[in-house]
Amino acid sequence: MSNMDLSGKRILVVEDEFLVASSLEALLTDAGAEVVVANKASDAITTLRGSRFDAAILDVHLADQSSYGVADELRGQNAPFVFLSGYLTVREGYANVPFLTKPFTDDTVIAAMSDLLLSPASPEVRH
Repeated sequence: MSNMDLSGKRILVVEDEFLVASSLEALLTDAGAEVVVANKASDAITTLRGSRFDAAILDVHLADQSSYGVADELRGQNAPFVFLSGYLTVREGYANVPFLTKPFTDDTVIAAMSDLLLSPASPEVRH
């Protein structure tokens, strides 16, 4: 188990494979995060337009379309994200986005979230 504390963090998981989405949700919830799962890009964009997230994990290839539209929405909100895919190709313009390969391990997911949420590039808002 990871020792990362994601308490107070809201994470969007965009993944259309139920088992993968479920395992990511369980892992992140166990680390203390509030997790919202969307299995379609259109649902994810609607969700993003209604609320803010601290970070997101996006499966590149979804059943309805790719998740690049979701990535653009996240960029517009300055919310960090990682791509998740079994394919090693990422569209031009997204090469600097962190990438998790499938199959992933709990440790690689937690490490990726840690990098996203604790990097100096994403300013922490203190309340």
